[in-house]
Amino acid sequence: MKDKILITGGAGYIGSKLIDIFPNKKKLKIIDSFYYGKQFLKKKKIKCHSENINNKINDKIFKKVKTVVHLAGLANDSTSDLNPNLTVLTNHISTIKLAKQAKRLGVKKFIYASSCSVYGDQDKKLVNENDELRPLTIYALSKASSELEIQNLNSKNFKVISLRFATLFGLSPRMRFDLGINAMTKNVIKNINLIVNGNGKQYRSFVHVRDVAKTILFFINKKSPKIKYSIFNVGSNSLNIRIIDLVNKIKKKFKKIKILFNKDQADFRSYRADFSRLNKIFNTTKFMTIEDGVKEIYEYYKYKKVNLDNPIYYNLKTMKRKNSTMTKCT
Repeated sequence: MKDKILITGGAGYIGSKLIDIFPNKKKLKIIDSFYYGKQFLKKKKIKCHSENINNKINDKIFKKVKTVVHLAGLANDSTSDLNPNLTVLTNHISTIKLAKQAKRLGVKKFIYASSCSVYGDQDKKLVNENDELRPLTIYALSKASSELEIQNLNSKNFKVISLRFATLFGLSPRMRFDLGINAMTKNVIKNINLIVNGNGKQYRSFVHVRDVAKTILFFINKKSPKIKYSIFNVGSNSLNIRIIDLVNKIKKKFKKIKILFNKDQADFRSYRADFSRLNKIFNTTKFMTIEDGVKEIYEYYKYKKVNLDNPIYYNLKTMKRKNSTMTKCT
């Protein structure tokens, strides 16, 4: 009986949180390069495969697998820009190869981790899943192009679901401090001023990593015939916010922190995603707020004797220290 769930990038920021909340861990199989370690997996008795998805994945790993959750990939703009060729190989070519292999081996559902960054710069309106994609970076382009190709694999017996995540934040077993809200919270913990790139008027959509994990779990359990669409923005309309307003939210809570503007490092991406499609089948109105995320990170790390600048918390720093031919995890 096919009842196993295969998670690529299972030791990454999203993957580790998904495993953390997964109710029956005996059903899980993990593929990961384990760049950032696997300490949190040691007591969970999960079948782990140390694999680079850019290499050939053994067909045996797919035995009894019903659903693949594909999270592995170069995870942000700075990491992708460091080696564009590796980005294309990992985020596009290997993704298509993996999806085709899964379909050939009888997997029923393929859940792909995409990004709202595929919308690029279009803050004139709320963008939904039917709007034109305008990727501005190699990372966003790799996500958009992969989406288009794997959607062509959709069939009666192979359901492809692309989840376009808003910008992530929040506490995870494999923590990242190279994400906007998380980085700002780290600055607060270290009593460092908050930096805003550009004028801060650009819009961005945010979503807590736990809510992303819960959304993935929902689609794992949802019967395919009942899923009308194949592409979903993942986030909450209440978390569409200008960067300057986001920073002011944090400053309001931590009044001693100052805001500094880095106008030489402008961020031209600006979009507000519409999450109505997801909200019709999965309640997004109760998603965690920015204040929730800042509070949990602050309280967890404030009194811990942890080096928050350790490269293990930063994808780009870790990639620079590793052999750049290996796969990273989101």
